Amino acid sequence: MSLPNWVPDTGFTGVVVDHGQLEIRDIAALDKGECRVAAIFRMPLGPELAKRLSLGGSSDMIAVSPRQFYVGGLSHKILGMIESNFVPGSPRPAPVVLNVRNWETGAMEHWTAFDVRTSYGRTFRDLATIGSQLANWVWLLAAISLVAFLVDGSALWMCVRLSRNMAMAIDDLSGAAQQIATGNFAWRTPLRSNDQVGELTRNFNEMAASLEKFQKQEVARLALESDLRMAQRIQKYLFPRQAPVVSGATVAGRTLPARTVGGDLYDFFDLGRKQLGVLCADVSGKGVSAALMMANLQALAHANVLASADGSAQPPALFVQRLNEAFVGRFGNNRYATLFWAEYDAQTRILKYVNAGHEPPILILPNGEIERLGTSGFPVGMFGRVGYASTELQVEAGSHIVIFTDGLADAQTPSGEEFGEERVIDCCRRFAGALSAEQLVERLMQAAASWSAGAEHFDDTTVVVVAVTP
Repeated sequence: MSLPNWVPDTGFTGVVVDHGQLEIRDIAALDKGECRVAAIFRMPLGPELAKRLSLGGSSDMIAVSPRQFYVGGLSHKILGMIESNFVPGSPRPAPVVLNVRNWETGAMEHWTAFDVRTSYGRTFRDLATIGSQLANWVWLLAAISLVAFLVDGSALWMCVRLSRNMAMAIDDLSGAAQQIATGNFAWRTPLRSNDQVGELTRNFNEMAASLEKFQKQEVARLALESDLRMAQRIQKYLFPRQAPVVSGATVAGRTLPARTVGGDLYDFFDLGRKQLGVLCADVSGKGVSAALMMANLQALAHANVLASADGSAQPPALFVQRLNEAFVGRFGNNRYATLFWAEYDAQTRILKYVNAGHEPPILILPNGEIERLGTSGFPVGMFGRVGYASTELQVEAGSHIVIFTDGLADAQTPSGEEFGEERVIDCCRRFAGALSAEQLVERLMQAAASWSAGAEHFDDTTVVVVAVTP
């Protein structure tokens, strides 16, 4: 409730009329720094108060609809009204005229909210013992004065008590706000009452508890993000820092994780005698768990690629079989990786490969025709003791071999439309030409990124290209 302009800065106590309703109001104001708080005590003059006043005297107080009382020559008019309308024992009640202040304008006005009617029994006793109307009015005026004194006294006591409680609560809340401002979210304000001020204190303590919980969650989140950023930097070192130099061919690769770290893997291996090994794998799952599996699979590949007795490379099928035996069950059931392993001989331009459940790579011939290098076995880690078969292919000069994970074809627009393998093939046919391996990798990654611009990435994306120079 906003205070009218006529209310003094020091507060106000009295009877006011506000939109036709009479109330006892006490306003206590408190300044705390730049903050000003005003507490308003309101006691309506109605049937409840009339009932309580009637219990303490010999007259009946009757609550009536508040109405303005116009007088001229106040003492004479009131005396005439008393003599004509309030003869002791008369059934006609007399109005109680109150000097009140208009809440909106601050002007003093005369209003009536109660009628006074004496008790018949007491009136007859007064007539019998006193025999004078004047004595009744003395008692009546004394009773009214006593009632007014009691009302004012009770209102003043309640206002002082309320003001003291408000001041203490405001001091407590102000101190708690200062503690929270310094970051001490564990601070709690003592609960001193169960009224509205106490409810405000409880709400403030609940807010502080929520802030404390949020602070702990934020600290844990920042620590996790820091660990993930460190894991991301470490994972980047697992990928080839530069492409190997091969006579008659260029190779390149790039990966984009869907989250901070991913489960896609690509690597290049120097097999000697102008032979190059190319590995591309997609570990099941995403995030940290997939990244750990990817790192383990890469370590197994490096440990087994030159495991022959004479130090030469193993046959492709045997190499993938040993990877499967070492990987199966290592991370529990239902964890596996699709894998494409290829060995390219730069002298003979012969490509030997094993596709273990991976996306069929795309072979782009110099005339623009497309061939797919299909699957020849289960993903590694899915079943133990399974065999794999390798395929040998003579690669024409000017051809491109595009190896990719399913994240490339699964890239989606914000509306959910996938990039799809047909668009991947069209891009390969359109972009190949005389491009190097690195240029073709960039074109394909940019095409998928443009397609899914504004949409969330749901899967890791990896592209590896072997370009056989003319």
